Amino acid sequence: MSVNVSALRVGRSRNVPLAAAVYGSAGDETVDIHMFMFVIEAAGTRVVVDTGTLSPEYVRQHHPYDFARAAGETPETVLRECGVEPDDVDFVVNTHLHWDHCSNNALFRNARILVNRREIEYAVHPLPPHERAYEKLPGLQAPWMSAWDRIEAITGEQRICPGVTVVPLPGHTPGSQGVLVENDTGRYLLAGDAIGVYENWNPDDWRKSIAPTIHTNLFECYETFEYVAGLDCEVIPSHDHRAVDSALFQRPVPAGPRSD
Repeated sequence: MSVNVSALRVGRSRNVPLAAAVYGSAGDETVDIHMFMFVIEAAGTRVVVDTGTLSPEYVRQHHPYDFARAAGETPETVLRECGVEPDDVDFVVNTHLHWDHCSNNALFRNARILVNRREIEYAVHPLPPHERAYEKLPGLQAPWMSAWDRIEAITGEQRICPGVTVVPLPGHTPGSQGVLVENDTGRYLLAGDAIGVYENWNPDDWRKSIAPTIHTNLFECYETFEYVAGLDCEVIPSHDHRAVDSALFQRPVPAGPRSD
């Protein structure tokens, strides 16, 4: 099955305490939290999973992170280097509606934007500790709302095309979801922030996995871990630079002419 996936880096938050990503983590270790957009090309369909952030200046103004973006990491640049024009994207899947996963939805003017119904409901009226993550702030309209007219509320699992299925992964947020990809090399889960870094996930025993620090329901986090274990797939965290080494992102090298 020909399903190709690209991981496109669109910036990073530098020197974030690991404790901000791994619940109950102690110590002073820090990590860079990398921002990715994932592009899936399958059966003539183009899908973008998460759309990243606005400019570093915007992020630093509204969020407590040292966010940086190289000159070649703007969403438009990385998409076009991948051979994708934003207007040619058929679907956008937001794994959830936190600011770092959905701020460029408006870039994809012809795409259907798939968001879990519970996520939409919560993003409009989150609890006070989560208001900044959803950018429900005085005088500010969250950028994802600029594409409101193209958002489709979904529930449960939804197949987009052969080899590409949206799956529910609640816990980090009420309507967190991921994308299950199946191709010739295996099954892979683009997990969003349900599993943001590899330290969250134990592939040998889901019970030993560690929830993300930011969550709305710890019980749902572990129900999601059990569900993911049943998918029999390789997990691709949303913010971990090591994910790019996965076989999912390695394109086959065309065979050259025979020398004999």
